[in-house]
Amino acid sequence: MPQFFITSSNIRGNRCLIRGDDFRHLAAVRRAREGDTLLLRDEVGVLYEARIVSVGSDSLEAEITATHRGSAPQVDITLCLALLKGGSFDVALEKAVEVGVSRIVPVVTERTIPRRADDAGRMRRWSRKAMEAAKQSLRERVPAVDPVSSFGEVVESFCDGARIIAHPGAAGSMREFLRAERAVRAVLLVGPEGGFSPGEIRAAGDAGWRPLNFGFSHLRAETAAPLLCGIIIYEWGA
Repeated sequence: MPQFFITSSNIRGNRCLIRGDDFRHLAAVRRAREGDTLLLRDEVGVLYEARIVSVGSDSLEAEITATHRGSAPQVDITLCLALLKGGSFDVALEKAVEVGVSRIVPVVTERTIPRRADDAGRMRRWSRKAMEAAKQSLRERVPAVDPVSSFGEVVESFCDGARIIAHPGAAGSMREFLRAERAVRAVLLVGPEGGFSPGEIRAAGDAGWRPLNFGFSHLRAETAAPLLCGIIIYEWGA
């Protein structure tokens, strides 16, 4: 069973009250009943094992049976990902959350295919998908999804940690870089289907970003983003 996110204000003594969308999902989709077990995670990452003691018309109550403190944090990764066609951005976002990113920044680049969009609507959708992926993968926290930024804003706004721009034509090797360096914070910038323009690569380099190739087949953006995040976590994780 996936975990469900709560806040410490939902807990009184050893009891937790669940309402809203999570209650409706548990009651209508999972057919939760008295005696069923749940995994609950609060806003600071504490994991609770709980047993349902009552199910009402608009809420359920669970008894906490065990508490587990969070483990040492992994490397903090921000994924800056260019907007992609169709549902590809949504897929990349979900998989990046599953592998362990801390923050996702949607980016408009020179080669991003323009499209009209309901910004408020897609922010709600992306936040919901991040929540669902965090539940499924038992993440300690739900990664933040930022509003859409321009390439220039992203390049100039990050000043610390390892700043990597993924570029198949770069002279630098990501494998060599990750094994020679180590950081607790990384920012990874992944381009759209057509990659970054030469001007964007130069601008990123001038701002202190490291253009790095990943040394294997030319990947689709929705594949490259979560895969490269996973590689960084494997090399630099706690």
